[in-house]
Amino acid sequence: MNEIAQLNFALADVLQAFDPYKAGEGFYDTEMADAIYAVHQEDDAEKLAAEIRRIYEHSFDAPMPGGDPIHLAKKLLSIKQTVSCSL
Repeated sequence: MNEIAQLNFALADVLQAFDPYKAGEGFYDTEMADAIYAVHQEDDAEKLAAEIRRIYEHSFDAPMPGGDPIHLAKKLLSIKQTVSCSL
């Protein structure tokens, strides 16, 4: 498996558990794809968190009621760094 696919699978595993609208795990396929793309574009946790919030709020047309996008962004960037360094 190539390094980008490996990273994407690792990011998807974390994003599967992110359920800010209490819609249920596996409900956010489109948002996950957009968030994974954002991780590839951004290295700053605060900017990534803002982009993740924008992605989810745009999809649901409502403020994000739950979840912690800063914590999520830090975790995703940590995975990005770990997977990139191990390859």
